[in-house]
Amino acid sequence: MFDCHDQLHMALTVFGKEAAARVEKKTVEGYLRVLLPFFTYLETDAWQVGAGRRWNSEPHHLRGSVEDYLIHHLHCMMRQHRQGFILVLKTQQTHHAVKVFLSGLKFFYQIMCQQGYYPHANPLIDAGVSVMQVLENEDSEDVASPRMPARSGVVEPTKTRHPRLSDSYFKLEDERWVPQVVDDPTLFARVLHGGRQLKHWGVREECVTRLLFESGCRVSEAVGLTIGDWVARGMTQEATAFSKGSHGRRIKFLRFSSQTAKLLRLYFDGERYQLDPHGYTLDTYLQESKAGHVDLSTIPLFLSRQRTALSAKTYREHSWNPACQAAQIDADVHQARHWHVTQAVRYIYETSQAEGEVQRRLQELVEYMKWRSRETLAAYEHYFDAARHAETLDVLHARMNQELERRAQTPGVSSSASQQRRPSRAMATDVPLPDDEPDLDFLYQLGGSV
Repeated sequence: MFDCHDQLHMALTVFGKEAAARVEKKTVEGYLRVLLPFFTYLETDAWQVGAGRRWNSEPHHLRGSVEDYLIHHLHCMMRQHRQGFILVLKTQQTHHAVKVFLSGLKFFYQIMCQQGYYPHANPLIDAGVSVMQVLENEDSEDVASPRMPARSGVVEPTKTRHPRLSDSYFKLEDERWVPQVVDDPTLFARVLHGGRQLKHWGVREECVTRLLFESGCRVSEAVGLTIGDWVARGMTQEATAFSKGSHGRRIKFLRFSSQTAKLLRLYFDGERYQLDPHGYTLDTYLQESKAGHVDLSTIPLFLSRQRTALSAKTYREHSWNPACQAAQIDADVHQARHWHVTQAVRYIYETSQAEGEVQRRLQELVEYMKWRSRETLAAYEHYFDAARHAETLDVLHARMNQELERRAQTPGVSSSASQQRRPSRAMATDVPLPDDEPDLDFLYQLGGSV
């Protein structure tokens, strides 16, 4: 195996030799076929090269490179599990070899660790699950109890085999990822109402919650805002923000209401001022930045009670979840993002005058959300297509029921007579219809004469 500079790639060469001695030749060829593009990606991608990422980097750096490759090249969706590992979700564009890639890469680092080429632990193995497996095995070793005699009629229970825990750090989900459609227009108000019933609910919690619903951002993007992000967009109703996979680079902006902008100023010079390590107000930070004494991009917009940057975990566990519990609703914090998109798509369909305007405004939504393609939007569009057709059917059903009720209230008119006095089809509609349409007779029989 050779690298991009035509030099011998010792690691891949050793892997091919050792793997061929353990598994079938076709399996090794399949592994190498999906691994070579990843190693090429590490050597040619500008960001990976600039960050010094290589195949033998430390586990946390290497996992970041694998996650980038899965998102941008194999078109997967990533979701971090609460236990620490990463769930890999398929989309319509996901490469079919993603499962082979994860298996092959895990096998590669297993051999590299054994042969001494990789000095760290296998980055494709979740250490936490490995510990769980050990504990599970210990718990399964039951102390042998004396057996009852055969004449007692007691039968030894069969041992149930529990599913084996996967020790992979990247766990591939079989089902394809489909965005959720949250079409409850009252969700925003209900969550805020539930939060305001909490004793510890303050202006900070109000601001973050409003940002989630009004801008459609992720919770990590909301709590990760800095003063510099707000200043960069004029300190009005917008702020720059990073996105998933941007590695902290500000590649998009968030827009929120003027009421939220007022609350941000109120929070900064009120609750936040009491926790700020420097004791600065917003105006003081702006003056210090103008004098070159402070970098606003390093000053978090939201602070925890420990005077550190507010984390997504803290907000989720101490603000969002209690607010939903007080409101008696079961909603994940990410559903605020789905709610925002659903309401935006509904508004576009309801207010657009032509199909071209609908498509233009939907494309603007894709750009704002920083989706890589319109594939994510397709799930929302399908929902509204079905919803609009359902509304059409509801109107049709209502008219049919009204006609049946009117006919029932008309004295001396039977169904057979109504069929005989049925008007011509030209009278029923302004648009000429073909005479050979078989379904029209059935519909006229249901609706009766008009």
